[in-house]
Amino acid sequence: MPSASIERSKGTGEGPSSFPYRVPGQGGPIRFRDAVGFGAGDFYGGGNQVINASYVALFWTRFCGLNIQTAQGILGSAAFVSALAALCFGAFGDGLFRHRLGRRFGRRHLILAVSCPLILFGILLWVPGLPAWAYLAVFMIWIVTTQLFQTAYGALPNEMTEDYQDRTLLTTTRLFISTLSCTLIPLVASGVLALLGEGRALSYQVFGMGFTLLFCLAVFHTWRTTWELTPSQAGYGQDGQTAAGGNPEGHGRPALTWWRHLARMGREYLSTLRIATFRRHLAIYLLVQMSMDAFGGTFMFFVLFDWDRSATFGSLMLSSVFISLPLMPLFGKAVNTIGPKRLYAINFAGCLTGVAWLTASWLLAGHLKDPAWTIFTVLGCLFFFAFKSLCGFIPWSVFPLIADVDQIITGKNRSATFGGLQSCLRQICSGVVTTSIGLILAASGFDASRPSQPRGAQLTLAALLLGWFALNMSICWVISRRLDIDRRTDGILAAETSRLRAGGSKADVDPETRAVVEDLTGLPYSAVESYEKG
Repeated sequence: MPSASIERSKGTGEGPSSFPYRVPGQGGPIRFRDAVGFGAGDFYGGGNQVINASYVALFWTRFCGLNIQTAQGILGSAAFVSALAALCFGAFGDGLFRHRLGRRFGRRHLILAVSCPLILFGILLWVPGLPAWAYLAVFMIWIVTTQLFQTAYGALPNEMTEDYQDRTLLTTTRLFISTLSCTLIPLVASGVLALLGEGRALSYQVFGMGFTLLFCLAVFHTWRTTWELTPSQAGYGQDGQTAAGGNPEGHGRPALTWWRHLARMGREYLSTLRIATFRRHLAIYLLVQMSMDAFGGTFMFFVLFDWDRSATFGSLMLSSVFISLPLMPLFGKAVNTIGPKRLYAINFAGCLTGVAWLTASWLLAGHLKDPAWTIFTVLGCLFFFAFKSLCGFIPWSVFPLIADVDQIITGKNRSATFGGLQSCLRQICSGVVTTSIGLILAASGFDASRPSQPRGAQLTLAALLLGWFALNMSICWVISRRLDIDRRTDGILAAETSRLRAGGSKADVDPETRAVVEDLTGLPYSAVESYEKG
């Protein structure tokens, strides 16, 4: 199957050599600088999650007069708004080629360009003294902007190349930079808090506002250095018509009500759930992200009140994620060699071991001498964060392959539609988890303004941080045993799609290919898109 990059280099009459359809290197494989340009976007994608999870609620409860229930309620309610936005953005992003603006600036790159200035609203999160409704409004803009960005960004690997190894390079570089961001933020935060003092709002403002500016620059770099499918390669003509016909701007068609638009969008999203590989991937992804949300929302409080250590120490422990940076190339190689299913088994076993280690640190706090306890805890954090990073790596290595599985059934590239539904459900789950954390902690007697917490609140923190993580990792391990997408099976799918597009008959499919298609899609082979003439 020819790669998208090679097709672009041949020219399509749509200006494939001009931004955003140009191809650096004239159709060769993805180069390292191309991967870095793409990966820069996840400096924002990964970094803003650390800011949201670990520092925003802490800043609001310490310096802005909000209690834990209100702070977590704002974070949770914004996630529900983001979930609705994800559905709208996913379908909207895939359909931008129907409009002149999308064809001129690219359906993915137009969204990236709009995201850049909106990111700067995040600066207002670090202004003390605002009413609660103002923090809610600003955070909603901030979180919806993140969702808008992810709609376009998540679809780029599927459009930049069709090669499995090139996609793995993009994912590896992306997650390396994301992990670098997740390392730098707490490390810088720790230094700033130690230098300026943990009791000053200015300390949090310095790194919060500073990283917001860096996020904007990172997204701009990705916008300028990546490319996407041309309209014709995505199934649209130069006038924006799809293969099924129809006017791109909606003129000359029967009037469509909003309800009909919503019904069509709903059918598109529901149809993605027919794909068995997507359902399995989605279940793992959501459980992993729910674990991350609970961990991020409680870790700093756990450090302060269960470990009885400072926010500076907690930030240093969060920066332990740096251990995964040199491991990223190994993660990428493992995805290529042993496949996601086996790598997931290693990952979840390591996560459960890491949870047991952190639990032991908690139980030994106050019983071991400080130097011994600190060494034991730092080693435990290094071990745990290495596998926690792998939790985020594997799903994003699998996601670009989902559209390949769907494409053999529908004949369309629907990356953003899959991304929109995934992001919507992810935000709903995030909202539920984040809001629940605030309610549960408040019910346990937790009060962040006090120097210590009652025993019930300490136990609740431990259960939310460690118990919830362990439970979800165990469930994910079971689900991953049936996730059979890998380099071999994706290659079989690509070859079969290429054969059918060339006019091959569905009746001539070999038994192995039929079995792979039916296993990955969860549908009978008869559901495969037919390209036969006549």
